Amino acid sequence: MAKIKIDSAMFYPGYPVFIVLTKAADDEILATTYSSSFTLNDFLVLGVGATGQTAAFLEIGSRLSINFLGGNEGILSDIGGLVSRRTKLQSLIEAGAELAEFEEVPILENGLLTLIGRIEKVVELESSDDPIKLIYVRVEHRLLNEKLAIADDKVDWANFQALEYFGAGKERVYKTVKSDLKTKGAYLKENRRKRL
Repeated sequence: MAKIKIDSAMFYPGYPVFIVLTKAADDEILATTYSSSFTLNDFLVLGVGATGQTAAFLEIGSRLSINFLGGNEGILSDIGGLVSRRTKLQSLIEAGAELAEFEEVPILENGLLTLIGRIEKVVELESSDDPIKLIYVRVEHRLLNEKLAIADDKVDWANFQALEYFGAGKERVYKTVKSDLKTKGAYLKENRRKRL
């Protein structure tokens, strides 16, 4: 397989899409779509543009919800990322967003999974175009869509079809990832069987 170089200031290899909901000091609910993130143990790290509208409110001590979207909820992602703050909340509701609260944190009732957390650390980085922030959120609660719950605290991963974000530069797309499930180590076992 040959590879070619692509010139792109940014590249997204496929991150789950989610809407962050938080409250401003006056109890206004703020909503923004993000995707660049990773989780490890009870932390989730968000990569956000430091100059974005909601980014200014994401500071140490803030509580927020991280609401992962399914493939049929792309309209909510577009509204969260592209509609102005002035009309965003109403537009989300008109498009089917079901807003609620969990321990005084706004959440999206629909969607696949909601993480509730508190920001513990913010690191601002200078980049070539715009400054970015890495926001470290300690996850306090995980709320799973009841349609994905199976007995004994198991998750129906086969139907966890998260909306993901791919692309380079201006060529960015959404994609719903669905595939056959394999347990951890299954590829290694399969490879060993083939060699016998």
